[in-house]
Amino acid sequence: MTAVVWIIALLAVGLGMLVLEVFVPSGGVLGFLSVVALGAGVATAFVEQGPWIGTLTLAATCVAAPLALALAFRLFPQTPLGRRVLPPPPRPDEVVPDADRRALLRDLVGRSGRATSDLLPWGSIEIDGIEHTAFSESGPITRGESIEAVGVQATALVVRARVAPPPIAPRSDGPPAEPTPGPQAVPRHLEEALEAFDFDALGRVTAAGNSTPAVKLDSAAPLKQS
Repeated sequence: MTAVVWIIALLAVGLGMLVLEVFVPSGGVLGFLSVVALGAGVATAFVEQGPWIGTLTLAATCVAAPLALALAFRLFPQTPLGRRVLPPPPRPDEVVPDADRRALLRDLVGRSGRATSDLLPWGSIEIDGIEHTAFSESGPITRGESIEAVGVQATALVVRARVAPPPIAPRSDGPPAEPTPGPQAVPRHLEEALEAFDFDALGRVTAAGNSTPAVKLDSAAPLKQS
């Protein structure tokens, strides 16, 4: 084997053991061997190929070693050993205090219940027979009033007063009732005739009988004698 082959083999073995040290817990043995192999490769390059080749080999080793470590640490969490040693970070809702309590309250959003105390605005409510601390967003709510859960604040439910729907008018299957006719207006010419008629004279004629001469009314035609 020529010197160049030895140099390449020593550098490859050194980088390989450096990457393997990340995946296999050897207590630092593989790391130490990788350093020895890399050092031997650089030294061989200086001795066999001269200072220029040795300097280039040293520079390449200084660049390749960190890149190999970075690649190993990037792939390590995806391996079975990495998932066991480095578990995934917890979700934000898992690190919040009382996460189980908040999850239970979120399941109650949209449910209805009743207030077991006056909410001014804090108080207690009851849903499905279980009492919870609640906060009213719709103003004061009296005890016994129906409520509806609309959200969660910390470890309390956000509720509002439940408004009852308006009553529905009963439907009638019969025909619609006919409108009641109002008072009808009297024609104008009939009003004028009634105003011109002398009712006093008519009364006198009726009282005196047929023997009394007819009294002339205010109408246009005179009355005939009987």
